[in-house]
Parts: sequence; C-alpha cells; structure tokens
Amino acid sequence: MPCHPRRVLTLALFSSLAMASPSSFAHMLTIPIGKLATKPQVDGAFDEWQSVPAVKIPLTYIGKPELTKDVFLKAGVFNDEIFFYSQWDDPTKDVVHKPYLWDTTANKYVEGPQREDRFAIEFAMEGHYSANWFSGNEFKADMWNWKAARTNPIGISHDKMTIISEQAMSESYKATLPNGKIMYIYRPSDLGGDPYETKRYFKKQNDVMLKYLPLATLPVGVDDVHAKGVWKDNKWYLEQNRKLNTHHYDDVLFKANSELLGAIAVFDHNDGGNHYTSDTLKFELQF
Repeated sequence: MPCHPRRVLTLALFSSLAMASPSSFAHMLTIPIGKLATKPQVDGAFDEWQSVPAVKIPLTYIGKPELTKDVFLKAGVFNDEIFFYSQWDDPTKDVVHKPYLWDTTANKYVEGPQREDRFAIEFAMEGHYSANWFSGNEFKADMWNWKAARTNPIGISHDKMTIISEQAMSESYKATLPNGKIMYIYRPSDLGGDPYETKRYFKKQNDVMLKYLPLATLPVGVDDVHAKGVWKDNKWYLEQNRKLNTHHYDDVLFKANSELLGAIAVFDHNDGGNHYTSDTLKFELQF
C-alpha cells in the first residue's frame, strides 16, 4: 500500500549518533517490557508505575555532545495494549507552538518565537534500523511524536512513519551524507493524516492567535496512540499506550517474546535539529 503523502520536516530527529549493526545488539541499552499487574490510566501520573523498574536512557544534544539529558523509561503490557511511561527534567513548561502575533507596524500577523516541548519514540519496522538517520541505512520505522501544544490537549501522540531510502520519494528531504552518498528522508503522518489543522488569519482578531487547532473528529488511524503529559516540579511525566496490533500497515506490530530496535528524542522548546537524542535502543518484549 502506498504511503499517504504529507509535508516533511527538513531535519531528522535522530541525526547524529553511531550506526547500529546486528553484531552490536547485545551491547545496546535494553528496555524490558513485561506484563503489568493492573492497567494504567493514561493520565501522566506516576503512582501506578512504582513497582516497575525504570531504565535510565542517556541523551545527547545534536552538535553539542557536552549537553546531556536523561530520560527514565518504563514499559509494560496489559492484555492487548502496550504502555510507556517517560520522565525527564525540563525547567520550563512550553505548551504554545508558533502562535501568530499581531504586528501593528506591518498590520498583519507574524509567527511568534514560542516552541512547544516534545517527546518522540521510534520503533523499527523494516530494513537495517539505526538511530542515526544519516548512517546510510535504509529502513522504515513507526514514530510516536508527542507534542505539548498540538497533541497533548487532545490526549494523543502524532502517529507517523520514518522512511529512509536511496530512492527519491514525493515530498521527501534530500540529504547528502559525509561520504557524498544521497539519501532521502520521508516522515509522513499515518494514513489518517495530521490530528490538527493549520490556520491563517488575514484580519486582526486578538493580539495572539493559535496557528494549530485540533480536528473536531479524528480520522481512523490518527488516534491510535493515546498520550498524556503532565509538567510538574520542573519535570515532564508522560504516559502513552497503543494496541499491540492495530492492523494498520503503517504501525509497528508488538509481538510477544521478540526484540525490537528503536530510539527516543526530547525537544526542549525547540524544533528542527535542535534536540536531544538517544543511541539505538533494544526493546525486549517479554510478555
């Protein structure tokens, strides 16, 4: 089935880390995913996760290896659903993204400097996965992109794919690797599309207007990943969950007694290439 074309960001989320090969899987940081005794409520609360051990995942800021951040990740399965709990430090709560600000001199709206906090988690689907999108590897992956402004208010994460290929794709980003090789990066939303619409305003209404508004009704496939983030005491607490098998071609299948590669990224009121990334991770499904 062909991918539904969508606009592509011009910078990769996971773009500066060492390539992973099958021989190095044993040395990757492992996140065990076993059965949960009770079903967590996806509300960003920690209480239900106290008995589940956390894995400390180090992240490095792209282009600035001296800047680091740790994410504490927990995961588990209850019946036919998988759950993830994430916690990381963030001194500021950023829940507005690119608002329109009225410029009295220009007599029009201009884009404001505010950027939302974000958390992305990615799972390999096909090919030779690497957290480094510029490794030269071809692969497909499922990505859940939680956004503090655009998706958190409606209780989901933006469900997308990452496709890295030597073949050009419609609306893909052309990247030149250090060795001169050309690769194409494509980040389509799942088949249902984006969970929000982009607005424009030609006449003044209020001094500040939101650029992104959630859809009144989410199409099938857009609301697969339920999510809720809560900012408290200079930390984000995020819960996400999804069916193990959505029966959608653009979603990863979580299979019992298997291993799955992936990675995570954290955005602290930044976008594009300005963010923290993990190395390639191994998710060990032990249910």
